Amino acid sequence: MGYDENYYLAGQYQMLADYYKYKDPQRHVYFYNMHYQHLQQWVKSIQAAPKRNANDSDSSRIRVLHASPGMMAVDVHVNNNPVWKDLRYTNSSSYVDIKPLNNKIEIYHNGQKLLEGTLQANIGNSYTVAIAGTMENLVLIPVEDDSSVPQSESKLRFWHLSPDAPSVDFAVKKGDVVFSDIPYSGISDYLGITPMTVDLEIRVAGTKDIALPLNRVSLKPDVAYTIVAVGLVKNDPPLEAVFLVP
Repeated sequence: MGYDENYYLAGQYQMLADYYKYKDPQRHVYFYNMHYQHLQQWVKSIQAAPKRNANDSDSSRIRVLHASPGMMAVDVHVNNNPVWKDLRYTNSSSYVDIKPLNNKIEIYHNGQKLLEGTLQANIGNSYTVAIAGTMENLVLIPVEDDSSVPQSESKLRFWHLSPDAPSVDFAVKKGDVVFSDIPYSGISDYLGITPMTVDLEIRVAGTKDIALPLNRVSLKPDVAYTIVAVGLVKNDPPLEAVFLVP
């Protein structure tokens, strides 16, 4: 599919997405995703080389999300340096610069090391590392972040970090599934979407059983969202959603 055809189809899908924006949110999401995919293909076809983000540099970036239910506040060391102190459950840190390649991450409480791991970072990339699992089975789960968003648009993805929950679907309320069958520790791809306020829900995968409603989710322009399911299904703290930006 060539330059002109991708450009033409992106425009057609944008018009369909606009038409269904208030009439049928599920069709709007579908057609906007098709618009976004063809727009991305068109942009790639006219670029001689991948475009670097304004934040790209010779270093990389990392932030940490405390997603371990029931675990106390922790201190985080990166490459033997104390970087964050008293990071509490459901809280995320700010980004800090790190070196490319291997970076040692250590999690402490009251001076006692609870966990350590290594992040292999690529030059110019940003990462979120989740402290996940229960106290008996702590793990570090890294994902790569991408803050780039087409002008005046939004995008989102879903990250499953509830250790006792089954695989889930991420869906429009009473509507279509947006991301299907996401297992524990799994994360979806980003989905481009027109900025809007929308009712969403997390369901047990393959069913209509609602694990967590997400009402009146406001998706603002020029923002990349990661919606994270944390907490426990069968115990406290209960299942809830954390919103990371970008």
